[in-house]
Amino acid sequence: MTEDTEKKLQKLRKTVQETVEKNENVQAAVRDVTLKALGEGELDRERIKSVAETVMQGAGDAVTRESQQLKESLTEAAAGLEQALIQAADAFRLAIEEAAGRVNEFSSTDLKRSLSDLDSLEDIFVETLQHTAKSGSEIARKIAEDMATHARNSGTSVGQHVARNIESLQNRLRELGADTVEAGDEAADRIGQIARGILAGIGETLLTIAEGKKNQKGNKP
Repeated sequence: MTEDTEKKLQKLRKTVQETVEKNENVQAAVRDVTLKALGEGELDRERIKSVAETVMQGAGDAVTRESQQLKESLTEAAAGLEQALIQAADAFRLAIEEAAGRVNEFSSTDLKRSLSDLDSLEDIFVETLQHTAKSGSEIARKIAEDMATHARNSGTSVGQHVARNIESLQNRLRELGADTVEAGDEAADRIGQIARGILAGIGETLLTIAEGKKNQKGNKP
């Protein structure tokens, strides 16, 4: 991890902590800053995992005492992270669909690697909750442990969304005959770059909307 990346992750952690402490639109705010962070770096499994863990670390940092408000904010932060991962799933789907249509540039191996990154999003979410359950404050650990147990037993929204995306993509790839194409080793990375661009656009749009709502609220008499 580069020094610049480390600084950005630390800034993200602090931002999430402050968001949870303020307890104002936590779910949407955490979703938006998570999307922004994902859109700034390589969109692969390791990058997504590091961002997700940083988000929950920041949320956990805020829960330092028994407070129903803070407990609810931590739960909302996790929901915001899950929403961001759902957006990431859509970005991967759109990127893979685009790549599948460019048969001279991307191979079935490239597409399958990107499908694997997409398929890992639910695991990343559950693993992040489990990590928080082991490394956060005592109060945060208990809340995260309950959320992780529920996610393992009942599944998650991101898992359901990913499953639908994968089914749609597999049907699309069969239609295109993607198994017949060949390409270079760097193609899968370029699929990630396409997805990152899509995700950055989603993040910027949501941040603009959020900023507009904030300004409207501030201008009310």
